[in-house]
Amino acid sequence: MNLYEFEGKSLFEKYDIAVPNGVLVRRGDDYAAAYSGLKIADVVVKPQILGGGRGKQGGIRFCTSHEEVARACEELFDADFEGKYVAAVRIEEKVDIAVEHYVSITYDTKFAQPVLVYSARGGVDIETVADEEIQRFLLDVRVGDINVQLAHAKDLKGVRQVCAHVWKCFLNEDVRVIEINPLAELAPRTKFEGARWVALDAKVVLDDDAFYRHKEWGEFEPRTMMGRPPTERETAVAKIDEGEGYYRGTAGKYVELDGDIAVLFSGGGASIASMDALKTHGLSPANYTEYSGNPPREKVRELAKMVLSKPGLRGLWIAGGVANFTDVAETFAGICDALDEVKPSYPIVVRRAGPNEEEGMRLMRECGERHGLRMKLFGKEVGIGETAKVLAEMVKE
Repeated sequence: MNLYEFEGKSLFEKYDIAVPNGVLVRRGDDYAAAYSGLKIADVVVKPQILGGGRGKQGGIRFCTSHEEVARACEELFDADFEGKYVAAVRIEEKVDIAVEHYVSITYDTKFAQPVLVYSARGGVDIETVADEEIQRFLLDVRVGDINVQLAHAKDLKGVRQVCAHVWKCFLNEDVRVIEINPLAELAPRTKFEGARWVALDAKVVLDDDAFYRHKEWGEFEPRTMMGRPPTERETAVAKIDEGEGYYRGTAGKYVELDGDIAVLFSGGGASIASMDALKTHGLSPANYTEYSGNPPREKVRELAKMVLSKPGLRGLWIAGGVANFTDVAETFAGICDALDEVKPSYPIVVRRAGPNEEEGMRLMRECGERHGLRMKLFGKEVGIGETAKVLAEMVKE
């Protein structure tokens, strides 16, 4: 789950990572009154969206009056940040930055362990920083404390302390990605006072699979990977994996899109590539979804019913690679249950292989015969992309 900046900063404060003083406003709030309550003259006004690049899109506003703050909030709520929904706006103290640093912890798939990334050059153009100015340290999840040898930082003690707090947050909160960019080193207020460190932004991604350890996650407002509130179907599908059988495979992943071709993918990297194949052949997906990890018939049935419930569909594509352990017959039985109810008139193309594939294809074939469905079945002898072309030809007939 991707967190909004204000949620990430709330998490930071829990682990003694300083953030600017600020207040959150929603649509229709009294923006000027919220600004007055801060009792701070110079502020930064920032839209809360699930994604980066706000600064380059004119989303960071510097204000010094009630009128400027109110106007900035109104404009940001109405702005289009590459289609991302503005959930709220944060008004926060503008700070005096001496140096912008970069700190993050994520997983290194090559070494199968977390990695701390640090640079004394942070900010909006972090991607242009030379590799020799970026340090990486592999971390051990069995060790709660870290002591990394950072270069280029004048206040080594201060930045190491921030990194230690970030590491504890990463471990204790089941985080997948945590990023502070920029981590601001503030100018000393007097010659006797050391520099302070403040997280000016917060990017945090939580591990969805750890939800059973965090009842407090239920307090987060709903969101989707599309950067907008979930639709009714997305909310309903998310409930499929809840309850005692949550660990029995996954069938609760569903993102509603603008197209009219329903898709049921079986997980893996091929799912994303398959979306491109649809586009290549002139079709547009109505959704992205996948079932994986050998879910039972009941879960797949509920997912398929929800996928097929979207109005205006012109086709259904059931696609996947060669499964390792997912029972093709079990999952296809669930899809057939949904087809028995919906009985769609649009064309259906199936491409799948794996354990019990012959039984699964038999079930699908009999379902098609029962209802006179326009269905074509393919196994591993035909590429996934080729079956997208077949569906496109059927849709255009």
